[in-house]
Amino acid sequence: MRGAAGLFERSWSAEPGSLEWTKALLPLAAGYSIASGIARRRARARRRRIEGCRVVAVGNLTVGGTGKSSIARWLALEAVRAGAHAAVLLRGQGALAPSGERGAVPDFAEYPLAMRTSRYGDEALALRIGLPREAAVVVDPNRMRGAVAARSGYGARILILDDGWEQPDLGWDELWVALDPRRPVGNGSLLPAGPLRRPASTLREATRIVFLLEEPREMIPESTREWLARKAPGVPVSRFQRILLGTSPPGSRDGPEPLARGVKVALLSGIGSPSRLTRFILGAGAEVRLHAAFPDHARWSGSSLAAVLSRARLEGAELALITEKDEPRWPGHLKVALPVRVLRTMLLPLDPVEDALRAIRAAAAGPGAERDGRAEARAETR
Repeated sequence: MRGAAGLFERSWSAEPGSLEWTKALLPLAAGYSIASGIARRRARARRRRIEGCRVVAVGNLTVGGTGKSSIARWLALEAVRAGAHAAVLLRGQGALAPSGERGAVPDFAEYPLAMRTSRYGDEALALRIGLPREAAVVVDPNRMRGAVAARSGYGARILILDDGWEQPDLGWDELWVALDPRRPVGNGSLLPAGPLRRPASTLREATRIVFLLEEPREMIPESTREWLARKAPGVPVSRFQRILLGTSPPGSRDGPEPLARGVKVALLSGIGSPSRLTRFILGAGAEVRLHAAFPDHARWSGSSLAAVLSRARLEGAELALITEKDEPRWPGHLKVALPVRVLRTMLLPLDPVEDALRAIRAAAAGPGAERDGRAEARAETR
């Protein structure tokens, strides 16, 4: 169901049995390499810092889902726990409204978030739903403008840039890069011949590399560790585990209910990496009878969803599951053949992260404490 996007993704993945037909696009990748290199140099020259805020950028080396937005949400939650007002800044992927009509996503309970996907984008609404009010969510392609709005309008001191590596406006204090543990570079080629948005050598710019693991006891392959040691020697690595809290109906703010082990489910998703979602649900103990993987940010219709769920029931599914990113786009009054539930998840750090959080906590305490926190963090990493 992912159409042309799925054809590219399978070729880019370099998984066993895939046909790497996109290698025929290597001449275009050479042109992309030149153009993107120029764009990166210009972006570095243009970025400016914002006074009074600590900025953490979260980025991807490749296109597709590596858990970047989940990491951004975890950082914002940690900033709130430290007592700081925080903000997640997004460009508004999937939004249709002009950039001047986006801005901060309203955080009052009566606001009809489900009706505003076209204005803010599904990722922004999912973050707004999943974060406390102490964390603002600001949508603006110009990250400096969004940062000023977050600082002056919400008092934010910690700014999290979701997909912030490429943007040319706002400088950062830290850069976290999310990688897929199994195939961090896919087939190893730049767009459009492969999934790389930039050369793997630029990983040296990162202050932290993050692997988000989807299955219990999942390990980072030794080949990935060896590759990373060559490409980004000395850059700290952190592993996170995605944990299933339970499921709840779309739009519900009640506590999630456990997902019964062995339950037969259908997955409906419009995300960057549907295979990771399948692995996560299998790891949670469910039996996947069907996965309708729509393109990322898909604007699905009620008729297509109803048809998929009717088919899923015929395949023996007892329950349909969607992600928190897909929740804002779900048609609220759609009558379907199966009960629909949203997967509620959280991230659990598997490695010590005190050094990563010390500077955030110091920024929450004030400028002097932030300087001390940065000095301690630098000393620990030497």
